[in-house]
Amino acid sequence: MKSRTSMDGTLRPRPSALRRGISAVVVAVLALAGTVIVAAPAEATDVALYGTITGADTHTGIENIQLQLFNTSTYASSYAYTGSDGYYQWSTVPSTGTYVLYINTQYALGGYAAGYYGPSNFIESATTLSLSNTSNMNLSLELPKGGLINGHITFSGAAHGVQVDVFAYNPVADQWQTVGSTSTNGDNDWARGNLPAGNYKVAFTDSDATPIYAHEYYNDVRDSEDADLVTVTSGGVTGNINAELTVGGPSTVTRIAGSNRFETSAKIAETYPSADVVFVANGLGYPDALSAAPAAAMLGAPLLLTQQNSLPAVVKAQIERLNPITIYVVGGTGVVSDAVYNELAPLASQIFRLSGANRYATSAEVFEKVWDGADAITAFLADGRNYPDALASASAAGKSGGPVILVNGGSSTIPAGLDGLLQQFNTEHVALAGGTGVLSAGIASSADALPGIDAARYFGANRYGTSWAINDHFFHSAVNVYLAVGTGYADALAGAALAGSKSSPLYLIPGNCVPQNVLDAISTLGPTHIVLLGGTGVLSPAVEALTPCTV
Repeated sequence: MKSRTSMDGTLRPRPSALRRGISAVVVAVLALAGTVIVAAPAEATDVALYGTITGADTHTGIENIQLQLFNTSTYASSYAYTGSDGYYQWSTVPSTGTYVLYINTQYALGGYAAGYYGPSNFIESATTLSLSNTSNMNLSLELPKGGLINGHITFSGAAHGVQVDVFAYNPVADQWQTVGSTSTNGDNDWARGNLPAGNYKVAFTDSDATPIYAHEYYNDVRDSEDADLVTVTSGGVTGNINAELTVGGPSTVTRIAGSNRFETSAKIAETYPSADVVFVANGLGYPDALSAAPAAAMLGAPLLLTQQNSLPAVVKAQIERLNPITIYVVGGTGVVSDAVYNELAPLASQIFRLSGANRYATSAEVFEKVWDGADAITAFLADGRNYPDALASASAAGKSGGPVILVNGGSSTIPAGLDGLLQQFNTEHVALAGGTGVLSAGIASSADALPGIDAARYFGANRYGTSWAINDHFFHSAVNVYLAVGTGYADALAGAALAGSKSSPLYLIPGNCVPQNVLDAISTLGPTHIVLLGGTGVLSPAVEALTPCTV
């Protein structure tokens, strides 16, 4: 069970997530490839950590290795460098505590593999070191040769600068994450070395001030899930990882809008040519529709909004056009009356009401009934007392095939019965949407304590930052990007179902501008379409012009 917190997308470990502590005097190996034990250097006195870094091929010291200690509790860092004989030493550390060690080989000759002592590409699974100013720990490492990937970029138009990112699979985060980056040279060639042996994915991003080329992965695909694996061997060169970038921008900006929230939901439903399943929820309150959106996305179904006692004609017309087999009405009679339910019933072969005693029970009911017979490997928890963070999670949940489960964020633990549901649907990852101000530390720790489940928190300084952090983690490419106002929920509810069904991110933004970090994300994702959800009354013409701002 490993808990991670993402502040605007940055993973931070907690000490309990890092394993295999070592004793006070150690002679060990950075076994990125092969295993060789080396002799300890002369004994040091009253120091924190010392040792010698040698090459597995030469068994001699390596100069200019940069070593970084990272305190797993305070996040304090400290650096040391090897001398000509490969020797390094920390006389003191920032504080007594538990550390992980990163070995950076980019400044050294010889092309040796970089990584965390463990061995690992990622901090979460690095071996921990218990250090003090008098620990006198001897840690000598022998490094294998790293591998190198190189290639050449061609363009459908004028040449641009290109950033090349190399990704490795992080089993703790269950995600491909960046382990190295480089840029093209004047001949449009690129190379990235010092990589441990293994499988990687490679992405190419137009890095010019005015990018025009679409972001893509090797081999000529837009989605990371479709990318070819690039195999690296110790001391080997994997060449011809080439790319031909095509003009993919600027993205076209379109708008889906009606005269009110009900008509907007119907306009969004128009984008579905047909649908076997339709979800209907109250458009004048957010709680039930928040749970309905990712459920609709999981089934590729539209979410349409209704009034409590009256089914809008434009909504009914869309359902008739879609001709569904099944309609799910989300919420009790207090939010969608029997009269509306009865009017919906003839529009499908079967109709079901998903409801509970309150918004939390309804959310659990949606999870249990809609995911019946399916796995929910990733499940999101969001505060049901307000809408922004749950709304920000909906499209990511839809892409992941998981639910958004509403909880009372002020509670000291997850609600009774939720542990059983998560185990029933084979959940392995719980994503917490928002900081401790909206989801308590007790909710996070109780989720993380469940057998076979790790919990990660994604949040920012405000609702826009949280929306960005969630999307940054779960999306790495997209054909479509959706934008919705963060100060209201109506248009984004139906839009989140659409975005999730298309494996596309939905960003919450102010009504009069687009945050710069969202614009940067759009550039990286490389979409061909940016879709605004709602009329000019909620997303102004300045948003349509992609006017930047800082929030």
